Amino acid sequence: MQSMIHRIGLLIKIVVCSSLILSTTGCWNRTEVDELSVVMAVGLDKQEHSGDVQFTAQIFKPTEKKEGGTGGGGGDRSYWNLKSTGDTVYSAVQGTDHKAPRKLYFAHNQIVIFSRNIAQEGMQKQIDFFMQQHQNRLNVWILVAQGRADEILEIQPQLEKMPALDIADLIETQVEASQSSVVNLKQFSTRLMSKTTSPIAPFIEVSGKGKKRTVLISGTAVFKKDKLAGQLNKTETRGLLWVIGEVKRGIIEMDCPGGGGKASLNIIRADSKIVPEIKGNKIIMKIQLNEEGILGSQLCPENLSTPEKIAALEQSKADAIRSEVMAAVNKARKLRADIFGFGDAVHRKYPKQWIRLESKWDKVFPDIELVLTIDAKIRRAGWTMKPPVPAKE
Repeated sequence: MQSMIHRIGLLIKIVVCSSLILSTTGCWNRTEVDELSVVMAVGLDKQEHSGDVQFTAQIFKPTEKKEGGTGGGGGDRSYWNLKSTGDTVYSAVQGTDHKAPRKLYFAHNQIVIFSRNIAQEGMQKQIDFFMQQHQNRLNVWILVAQGRADEILEIQPQLEKMPALDIADLIETQVEASQSSVVNLKQFSTRLMSKTTSPIAPFIEVSGKGKKRTVLISGTAVFKKDKLAGQLNKTETRGLLWVIGEVKRGIIEMDCPGGGGKASLNIIRADSKIVPEIKGNKIIMKIQLNEEGILGSQLCPENLSTPEKIAALEQSKADAIRSEVMAAVNKARKLRADIFGFGDAVHRKYPKQWIRLESKWDKVFPDIELVLTIDAKIRRAGWTMKPPVPAKE
């Protein structure tokens, strides 16, 4: 009996030791960092002569060891724009195997830029690759180039060492300043899968000439299903952001109550609430916007610290917000594109009525009655709201 117990104990020890030895062998399918080409940005263009997709991968060069300065300075570039073509994005990526000495690695990708002609043709079959690519992050930024995507990725960076990081910084700035409707892969795909909410994405373009060329965000691309349908300008874009609750910061400029100059009001917080209501055959969309701000500067000689002047500024600010919202609504009606998600709001509140509305939403959307309530407040200013004008003798 004791010998049996001894043999069982010995067997258990052998199994445990074997397991420990096997666990120290590492991952059987691991790939070392020095065996990868780290992709930081992707651009997709359509080849006019063949209709194929040109895939551009901006790859970080880890051997680059420049000290100080910017990526736009002299010396070798700290990135490599690798290009390949194919009838699909997948085949184009596979075509890089004979060009790149290392396997492409997408986990650090910052942005995906689609050319305008791809956006016009349809985004779904191109964006599917990034949804299926397990390395790709869902928070990668989506942009549409006014021209070619590969041209955007060739512009020398101003501050960072590679265009991908410069563009990512630019997008973050746009988010904070509420100047563009930036979207990531998850947000774009969610809108794309909605039967009524139109996808949106920021436009990016090249500005300037020669060595002074740079990139800038220039409005918002509006899609019907997956195809580019139109564009919002700067004013219309912020009108959209007011409605969907994505205004974070920014400046509203208006005439001073007594005339004679301009006042700049800084937005410090804002939120929105959309409540649909169905009365008979009429759909009413009630939108409540709340905004708080401070007086940033004034170019008029009057004292804006009085209750009457503050109330006048608040009314002017509310009127300015209303004008921006209506500019976005009117453009959306013209395009018959529900960029605000009104259809999804109706679906959530009125699921039974939605059954008859869903199939004809494109026709129903432009005729929705809008009830817009705006509460704009000036909470505080700097040291004073009195202008620094010379005292009268």
